[in-house]
Amino acid sequence: MMVLNLGQSCRTGTLAAAVALLLAGAVQAQAAPPSTMGDMPGMSGNAGSDSAKGQTASATGTVAAVNAGQRKVTFDHGPIPAIGWPAMHMEFPAAPSVDLTKVKPGEKVQFTLTGSKGNYTVQSITPAP
Repeated sequence: MMVLNLGQSCRTGTLAAAVALLLAGAVQAQAAPPSTMGDMPGMSGNAGSDSAKGQTASATGTVAAVNAGQRKVTFDHGPIPAIGWPAMHMEFPAAPSVDLTKVKPGEKVQFTLTGSKGNYTVQSITPAP
């Protein structure tokens, strides 16, 4: 005589189905293309879609942080219409010509960026009028 434990069989089937769903979600997440700056809320789909030599844009903002060792500066900046960006808090690499020792957190500044496809480098920083 064979005795079936339907309760055990049902739990095993439910567990197997849950594992299959989790694995399918992981595979789908890995297959998704990486997001770009244009995918961010408020960011123009045209952000960075410029010529091969890059694009120049000017902005104003407040210096939030300076990392001279890594040659990076963080701004709380206003909108940058030339590249379709809204106001935001963002860190940028600084060109070798930018003297970061003269840049202090809390300063209101004007700055110039060059780059393309969401990758921009600070080319100049001057005190805001």
